[in-house]
This record gives sequence, C-alpha cells and structure tokens, in this order.
Amino acid sequence: MPRPRTLFWVSWLLASLLSIAWAIATPISASPDEPAHMVKAASVVRGQLVGEPSALGHVVQVPAYVAATHAETCFAFHPAVTADCVDALAGDGNALVDSTTTAGLYNPVYYVLVGWPSLIFQNEAGLYAMRAVSAVLFSLFLALTVLTVSGWRRPALPLAALAIAVPPMLIFLGGSVNPNAVETTATLAAFAGMLGVALHPSRSLLVQRSMIVLAGSAMAANTRGLSPLWVLLAIAIPLLLIGWSGIRELLRRRPVQWAIAGTAAAALFALSWLFGSSSLTAAVEQEDNFQTFPGVGTHPLAGFVMTLRETFGYAQGMIGNFGWLDTPAPLGTYALWAALSGAIVLAAFSILRGRSALFAAVLTACFVFLPPIIQGIYITAGGLIWQGRYNLPLFAIAVLGIVAVLSSARNTASPVEERPQTRSAFNRLTLLVWALWAAAQFACFAEALRRYAVGSTGSWKKLVLDPEWAPPGGTALWLTASALLLGSTAWLAWTAGRRLDANSPVVAATETIRADKLRAG
Repeated sequence: MPRPRTLFWVSWLLASLLSIAWAIATPISASPDEPAHMVKAASVVRGQLVGEPSALGHVVQVPAYVAATHAETCFAFHPAVTADCVDALAGDGNALVDSTTTAGLYNPVYYVLVGWPSLIFQNEAGLYAMRAVSAVLFSLFLALTVLTVSGWRRPALPLAALAIAVPPMLIFLGGSVNPNAVETTATLAAFAGMLGVALHPSRSLLVQRSMIVLAGSAMAANTRGLSPLWVLLAIAIPLLLIGWSGIRELLRRRPVQWAIAGTAAAALFALSWLFGSSSLTAAVEQEDNFQTFPGVGTHPLAGFVMTLRETFGYAQGMIGNFGWLDTPAPLGTYALWAALSGAIVLAAFSILRGRSALFAAVLTACFVFLPPIIQGIYITAGGLIWQGRYNLPLFAIAVLGIVAVLSSARNTASPVEERPQTRSAFNRLTLLVWALWAAAQFACFAEALRRYAVGSTGSWKKLVLDPEWAPPGGTALWLTASALLLGSTAWLAWTAGRRLDANSPVVAATETIRADKLRAG
C-alpha cells in the first residue's frame, strides 16, 4: 500500500511542477489583475500593508520592475495579439518607485507569503519567483487534501473526484500571483479534514486531521474578503453527517479543541482586517471610485436573478478562461466537466438517502444559490462584480463531498466480499476519469500557450517552429514538460487509488471514534 507520507510529498511535488509550468508559460501580467497583486505583494513585504489612497488605487513604493507590470498588458482582451507586443520590463535593480494597486485594502497574509522573492531578485526573475512561491503554497494544501483522502476507506473514487475538483482554471491561477487558487485548495483541505472525521473517524488520525483543518481554515480565511464564509461552510456542512450527539463528543477531544481555538483566532484576524479596512465596501464609498462596475443602482432581486440566470456562463470561467479572462478553454473541456459534474449530482439524488442526501443537497444549493445571493446584496452599491473563478471553493468542496458520501456506500462490504466485476468496473472508471483529466488539462495548457505565442488564430505548426513569443526555454519544452507531468500525475494517482482500495481493510482496521461511541481515549 502507498504510504500516506509518500503520497503527500509526491502530490505536492507534481502539483507544484504543474503550476510552475503554467507560471513560466504564461507571460508576465497575463492573469486576472496580476499587476495589482504583484505590486501589493512587493509592497507588503516592505512594510506597506495598505498604502495611500488615490483615484487610481493605493499608492505604494515597489521596485521599478514590479511597477512596470502595469504597462505590460498590451495583449489583454485582444486574443489575436501575441505577447510579443510587450517591451522588455523596465527596472533599475531594487530602486523603489511609486506605483498603484487596486488590492491595497486586501488581507496581507497571502501577499507576505509570496512577495518575499522581490526582496532578493532585481529583475523579472523576481516576478517568476513570486509565481513559483504561490504555486508551491497552492500545491501544499492540495497535497494535504490528498493526504487526508488517502486515509479514508476505499479512497480511489474520492481521489478521482479531486481530478474533477481541480479544473484547468485552478492550476492556471495556482501559477499566478493571485490569492484565488490558495483560497480554494486551503478551503478544500479544511473540508477534507472535516469529512474524514465525519465519514471515516479514526482516533489515531484525529490529531492529523484536526491540524489539517486548522491549517487550511487559517490560510483560507485570510486570502480574500469572502473567504471566511467559505471556511464556515467547509467546517459546518460536514457536521450534518454526524448529528448533535457526535458533535458533542467531538468537542470533548483535545485536538478538536486546539483546532477550534486556532481557527477562531485566524478567523478573528481575518474579520478584523475585513471590517477594519472596509475592503468590501470602501471602493463603492469613494467619491472618485477607481473600480467602477456596471449595474450600480440595480435592485437586489434583479441582481440575484441576473446572476442565477448566468450560472452556466460563470461555470465557463470557473473551468477555464485564461489570461485576462479572454482565452476560453477548448469546448470539449467544458463538455467534459459538465458531463462529470452532472453525473455526480444525478447519482447523488438518485442513490443517497437521509443525512447523506441532505448533505449533498446543501452543497449543491450553496454552489447554485450563494453567488446570486452575494451579488444581489452587493449590486445596488457596487455593481456586477461576480466572476466564475470566485466559485471555485464551493465547486471543489461540492464535488469532493458528494463523491465521498457516494463512495461510502461501498464501505458496507469489504473488498473480499465485493465482486471482481464490480471492483474492475471501479478501476476502469477511475482510470478513465484521470485519463480524461490529463488530456483536458494538456489541451487547455496548449491552447493558452498558443494564444500568447502566435495569437488565438495562429497555427499549431507555427507555435512549435516559429512562435512570435516564447516563454523561457521555448514552447516545445513546456508543451513536452506539461504532457509528461500530466501523464505522470494521472498514472500515479490512479495507481495509488487502486492500491489503497485493494488494501482498504488495513485502513479500516484502525480504531475508530464511531466504534467506541466517540468516548475520550
């Protein structure tokens, strides 16, 4: 059986390399609002947590090569324009100049963690280094999720669910300076830890899971303004599977108490910053608003209906819309994720009963209705601000959670009792999911690289042989590296899941909290 620690390190390495491949193959400033986030990160590590407000954003002092990222977006919103239009990044070492950022009021935790390379490097290598640090941080919480799921009984299907929960857009964002990806995987890690306690309780694993819940919750809560809400849902919804008596027993456990205290402290800091800085409302209250959005003055009910009506449109941006949301994924990618996600929901409402059905219904309802509710509340004063990528945390926990309770139905029989035909069918299903995931991820990577190298209408032959723009190392190198990394990830994930399933009695033999009625040990 694969050792959980080995799975953790291997998954962290592979996810980091996949995100770093995106980080290098994507031109600087070619992800949503990245110049603002880079300037914010470089200023925070220099002690400027907010900066001075102005009509264009908050004024801070950062190295010239970081400030120059604002001027390197000539390709944004022009899919046929290659990244060759960008001049070389200007800069004079670490000499500080004035710059502005629309992220000035955002929580500084993520930015201090990814901004430190700008203190070391004196040219655009510092920008790539910040991306790489963000990729490693994003991948850490994804690896913690894998570690948690690998400790469940019969984890092959839940591991395959992680493939669906990690669409191309998430890995792309993981390789950019943007808190969106870290928010998603940190929330997912906390949710997976809670699911482990609820569905596969183990006294020996309680400390590990509690610490993962704490780490994921603390990080996620301090990424974006809405993140504390996602953390609350990630912690609270799995409790529906336990019931009040189980919750009371869990609260008596010392590791659970530590996790609660740590999460509460992190959430308190996040909320103190959120309301102290008024980051959700300050922009709409300024007379000279530097972030104006359409729809200001619209009735909340109209905002709710408009956002609900565009659910599938937002889903496109959640699955894959790269660059400045101007480079859509191949159509087959959307069809694949729609088919797999739809199959999961249909299976849930066809098979699940009782608490499991309620759990799945709440997850689905949060994914569908929370964005319209949030947008409806905000639209009158702030306008239409919702984007599909904002829903990534809800999508990830919904996919993993529903598949987890569906998979738990298999746990009523041991692998010895399970028919060989059934076991073989599950193996083929998980192999198919991972193979399709790898193929779709590569198609998206290649499409995004083509858009910047030869334009959205450029030929694939020209991409390889004569690109107008190329990332460091060349286009052929990164296409090959991406294919190898994706193939290795899919194969290793399927192999690990299959072996863990085959040896699940070893996992299930651990002494469970539920077996001893959650008595303190």
